[in-house]
Amino acid sequence: MLYHPKKIDYTSPASAQGGPGVQKQITHYFGTPYIDMTAATWAGVSAAIGARLGDLWWLGGQAPANGGNAFMFVKATAGLTLGQLVATALPTATTAHNPGGESTTSVVTTHYDTSLLAANCEVDNWVFVNATGAALPQLRRIKANTSAVLSAHTVALRDYLRPNSPLDADIFDTVATDNNPVCIIRPHNVIVNTATTTPVGVALGTVTSGSYTIIQVAGLACVLTTGTGTALSVNVPAVGAAAGVAAGSAAGAANLYTGASLILPQIANAAANIIIPCYVNFTGQ
Repeated sequence: MLYHPKKIDYTSPASAQGGPGVQKQITHYFGTPYIDMTAATWAGVSAAIGARLGDLWWLGGQAPANGGNAFMFVKATAGLTLGQLVATALPTATTAHNPGGESTTSVVTTHYDTSLLAANCEVDNWVFVNATGAALPQLRRIKANTSAVLSAHTVALRDYLRPNSPLDADIFDTVATDNNPVCIIRPHNVIVNTATTTPVGVALGTVTSGSYTIIQVAGLACVLTTGTGTALSVNVPAVGAAAGVAAGSAAGAANLYTGASLILPQIANAAANIIIPCYVNFTGQ
């Protein structure tokens, strides 16, 4: 997961804004309008305070104001519930489609089927094209995409402020040929953590798939856990498991995260689907 650290000295006493009293001072933003934001709401928040996906901030102040906990703005590409661990959305590997000139310097047409998705659903994500003969890697931000069996991803638009309105500078240096490798990458998009992904945060409430939200990435968090199999012990690192739960793990397990994805239970648990307080750190610091 990429990070945009942002210092915010924010100690509002209002419970609706993360001050004392919010859900027993643990799920700091639960119940606010920022947990399940539509695209329109997110656009308003972004315009008002300059927020971007990936922005990370720490609550300042003393412990009664929940100081020392960190949060991030993300987009949920799956439905989330309170306490679930989330992971970075998986990339989509595909190939270019260009038997008749469908791909150009501004558009790569692919075999990625988006016919059941909305047009422009990949806007602000990234596309990597390994074009035959390209001298440099071609990684571009997606500015538009079609809803089609052979989806087209636009990376350069016309610049109407320049004479003759040429395409902007984000064009591909080399046009993709048919079946060249393509990958759609989705920074700051999250899914429910699985048995094979690494958690990057904790959901703070119910989130609709496709909505924008805040996740907790460090501090004291409420985490959905399961102690079946290997029970969770106090201050013994847990690991992310299927369905977004934290699970107990043997001290020497290969999937034990002790660096950028640390989960330390503060209550022992041997039952399934129990939310418990855990110290977490998914910031890599």
